[in-house]
Amino acid sequence: MNNIFQHLHQRIRQLPAGVLTLLLLMPVSLHTLAEFRDPLDWPADAITRLMERPTQAVARAGETLVAVGAGGLIATSADGSQWTQSHSPVQSDLLAVDFPTPQQGWVVGHDGVVLHSGDAGVTWEKQLDGRLAKALFNEYYANLKIEPELLEAAQSAISLNYAAGPTLPLLDVWFADALHGFAVGSFGTLIATTDAGKTWQPWLHRIDNEDLLNLNAVHGVDDGVYIAAERGVIFKLEPDTQRFEKIETGYDGSFFGLLSVGDSIIAYGLSGTAYRSDDQGRSWVTLHSSSNVSLTAGASLAEKDAFVLVNARGDLLFGNTATDALQLERGKGFARYTGVVSLDEERLLMTSLEGIRSEAVHASARR
Repeated sequence: MNNIFQHLHQRIRQLPAGVLTLLLLMPVSLHTLAEFRDPLDWPADAITRLMERPTQAVARAGETLVAVGAGGLIATSADGSQWTQSHSPVQSDLLAVDFPTPQQGWVVGHDGVVLHSGDAGVTWEKQLDGRLAKALFNEYYANLKIEPELLEAAQSAISLNYAAGPTLPLLDVWFADALHGFAVGSFGTLIATTDAGKTWQPWLHRIDNEDLLNLNAVHGVDDGVYIAAERGVIFKLEPDTQRFEKIETGYDGSFFGLLSVGDSIIAYGLSGTAYRSDDQGRSWVTLHSSSNVSLTAGASLAEKDAFVLVNARGDLLFGNTATDALQLERGKGFARYTGVVSLDEERLLMTSLEGIRSEAVHASARR
């Protein structure tokens, strides 16, 4: 058991910066433990000044913006200037959000929580959490007929993931449509659904991840589904085998996110690192910039093949798939950015641990 917790400690240090910051912000004392309320059992508190709250991600639900963050916060906005808090059934910190259609969306976060909305983010219901997952996943593998070594590896991974209880986070979620989706998380957690999240199945046996690398992001493009991990590893779903195969990029640090721009896929992460593949993941080129601050989120822009990446200092880095250079635009103030969407051709909206903000961007910065 001591070996398990030593492994947990080593791997927690390799989680994305925003997740680690939220963990460090949590006060722990004997008094706190005595009054502990399981965040899975309590709805999020009603709060004011929503734009000043720590937020971890933002996505579009049709014409609506949906942001998520600490303490179960979910908020919606029509234009990014005024926000309305949605009812959230949990107080767990929420880390990622995805809407494959204007109405249907999913959120994931700490404690293995998965939430679903069918009304563009106004109301939410819990589909899964870490307490339910352990029993469901053990039952799934008890009834699954697969090779003994794959079964043993999957069961060992479940034991490791839930050794300290249902606390480990799901770090990202992506849906191809209103039915089919994936969620990924720490220590190799990978789950999938084909029925809009009514049921979730573990895919620990469907990924070439024997080291249980942290899976930090999942994203689909026309040619397939990709997962970004630590140690410079990218996984790609092979359609024939329905298995995620490992791709080496030539990088040995952590990737925190993925972005598709035209026919290209961009992986970004630690210390300002960004790579681009133009051939469906077979080869990767380094994107160069003058910043070594970790990149935390990205978005495609209206201009053809243009995109923006944001970092943990509040900077914007603009790129185009026609060049390997990123143009750095210093932020107007310090902010640990966690998410970004394009509001229109001239404005971006960012989430951060310091709150939500928007910036006007000159067209010259996007070339």
